[in-house]
Amino acid sequence: MTWARLAFRLHRSSIGFAALVCLGLTALAAWLTLSLPSMLAACEAPTASHDCGVISLFGSPLGDTALMFNLGIGVATYAMPLVLGVPIVTTEIEQRTAMISWPLARSRLKWLAWRAGSVLVIGLVLIGLMAAAAEALAHANDPGSDLGFASHGVRGISLVLRSTLMLVVAVAVGAVVGRLLPALLLGIALAVGLSFAVELPLPYAVASTELTPSEMSGHPFTTGHAYRAPDGTPISDEEAEAMSMAAFQEYSPELPPDSVLPIDVSHGIAGSRYIEVLARESAVLIGATVLAGSVAAVVVARRRPE
Repeated sequence: MTWARLAFRLHRSSIGFAALVCLGLTALAAWLTLSLPSMLAACEAPTASHDCGVISLFGSPLGDTALMFNLGIGVATYAMPLVLGVPIVTTEIEQRTAMISWPLARSRLKWLAWRAGSVLVIGLVLIGLMAAAAEALAHANDPGSDLGFASHGVRGISLVLRSTLMLVVAVAVGAVVGRLLPALLLGIALAVGLSFAVELPLPYAVASTELTPSEMSGHPFTTGHAYRAPDGTPISDEEAEAMSMAAFQEYSPELPPDSVLPIDVSHGIAGSRYIEVLARESAVLIGATVLAGSVAAVVVARRRPE
């Protein structure tokens, strides 16, 4: 494993930081996965406390266990690749070793593939551990059901591909800027933008349909909602509100029956079609990764080593 030792020697601090974050989150996910069944059982007991199922710090509830973990995973998905990718080229330029290593290399592209590839392999191993742990936690948080779109982007394949894209983008940013601190600052801005950009195309041109009650309980991706009158006629939000107010006034002080209230209809993608959306997203992310890698290769091949 000479390549792994070389990569660690050249990027000891960034790899160490990434490993610390990744392994820490993986260990936390493993602990939560083992603890959640008993926590969920305790929450269903009649004597459950008001803050049952939340993480507490100094007596103050912070939030749902899986939600808090997903928040950390969401940050690590982009922060860890940024720390790993930016220094690959910037370190060579700032320390002026590129003036020696690039001319000695038979091809700058081979040099980039060797340096970036070794870090990429290490990063993928760490990211894969984190993604698998997040997947296991998601199943433990909702046992006995299909996850559908639950925790999409912070578990499994979607997490791995988003992190890989960010890692390659970070390498390209480092190659373009050539200085560590400015490249990190620009990379942070791009990471924030990328985290929003990957969500915008969802559900990636997969046509939404009216969701049935059973599909609504299967973690769908909702795209909107509408109202219908009790006879099935589509009505506007204002008409639905007026119909509800009239029904409550008519039956007051009793509650009106459901047969006279407007029907709330949700539209979206059922959880059973998650694989279809994931496949389309994966194709887009892989294409964007190849494009970012091409940019990095062109910049390294043409820029001055100083």
